[in-house]
Amino acid sequence: MAEKPKKILYVQYTNPAAFPPLENSAWILANSGWKVKFLGTEALGFENISIVTHPNIESVLVPFCPAGLKQKIHYVKYLFSALREIASRDYQCVYVSDLFSSPVGWLGAKFFKIRVFYHEHDTPEVPHSTFTRLLHWTRTQLSEKAEVCVFPQEERAKKFLAQFSKAKVLTCFNMPLKSTISSIDKASTHPEFVLWYHGSLLEERFPLEVVKALKYLPSQVKLKFAGYETLSSKGFVERLLRCAKEYGVEERVEYCGVFARAELFQIAQHYHLGLVLFDRKFVQPMVGASNKPFDYLACGLPILTNDSKDWVEFFEKKGLGKSCNPESVESIAQAIRELLADTDQFCNMRKRGLEKISTEWNYEAQFAPIQKLLEN
Repeated sequence: MAEKPKKILYVQYTNPAAFPPLENSAWILANSGWKVKFLGTEALGFENISIVTHPNIESVLVPFCPAGLKQKIHYVKYLFSALREIASRDYQCVYVSDLFSSPVGWLGAKFFKIRVFYHEHDTPEVPHSTFTRLLHWTRTQLSEKAEVCVFPQEERAKKFLAQFSKAKVLTCFNMPLKSTISSIDKASTHPEFVLWYHGSLLEERFPLEVVKALKYLPSQVKLKFAGYETLSSKGFVERLLRCAKEYGVEERVEYCGVFARAELFQIAQHYHLGLVLFDRKFVQPMVGASNKPFDYLACGLPILTNDSKDWVEFFEKKGLGKSCNPESVESIAQAIRELLADTDQFCNMRKRGLEKISTEWNYEAQFAPIQKLLEN
C-alpha cells in the first residue's frame, strides 16, 4: 500500500510572497516530498509577485480588502475558509505565520487536534481595540498549544518565553537558500561601484542620507534600489529621487522597480555593497530577522550596517562589512571611501560572506531543527 503524502498548510492573512522564510521553508519541504499549500491574501505592493513555483507547492490567495468594516467581514470569511480547509483535508501540520492567523492555529489545535507550528516573523503591536485584544488572547492560547514557536531573532524569542513560560521556542534566522549563492567575479565584470538596496521602501530602513552621501563620493559610486512602498510610505520613491536631484546626483541614482525574489538575486549579484541601515529610533531587534544582510552576502555583496553594538558584533567584527552612523552623511561617505581605498579588504569581505552563507548561514541549516520536528 502506497504511503500517504505528507501535507502541510501554511496560513497567513497576507501574501506569503512577502515573507522569504516562508518561501524557503516551503521549498525545502516540497523537495523532501511534502505537499505544501499556502492559504493567504493578496497584498499591496505584491500584485505582480507570486510564491515560488514548485510541483508540490500550491498557493490560494483571496482578494485584498482595504481597512474598514468590509475587512472585518473579509477576515471572518478567511478564518472560516482556513478552518474548513483543515477539517476537510488530511494535513499533518498547520504552519501559522502572523497574529491574524493565530486564531486558526489555536482552533485547529484545540478542536481538530492538528499539530500547529507558530512562526512569528514580526512582533505584533500592543493591542488597542477589542478586536486586537482578542487576537492577542488567541496568540496567548496558541503559545501553549503550538508544537513550537519560532522566532527570527534571539531577543524576540527570549522576550516571548519570558511572557509565555510554557511555550517551546526555537530561533530561525532569516537566511537565504544555498542555491542563491553568487559565482560572479565582480572585480572583472563591472567598472562601477554600485550601492544596492532591496526591500520595503521607507525612510526608517533606507535613509535619505545615503543619497546625500553620493555628493561626497567619487563619480564611479552609484546607487540602485528595488522594492515596494508600504501604506505608510506612499511617495517615498519620488521623494528619494527628488532628493537626488537637489544634491546634483540624479544621474547616479536609479529605481529598478519591484521584482520577485529570484529576480532580485540575479540583479543584486552584479553590484557591490549592500545597504542595511536602520533608523536609530527603529526599536524592534533586527539582527537575524532582517533578510537583507544575508541576501546581500549570498549575492557577493559585503554590507554597510548600523554602528550599533549588535550589528557590529554580528557582522563587522566577522569581517563581512563596515558600519556607520545611518543618520550622518559624512559617516556613510567615510565608510564607503575606506572600502574603496582597500580593494584587498573588500575582496576578502566578499569571500568570507559567500563562505559563511555556504557553510552555516543558510536556511537549510536554520530550518533543520524545525523540519526534524515536522518529520517526526
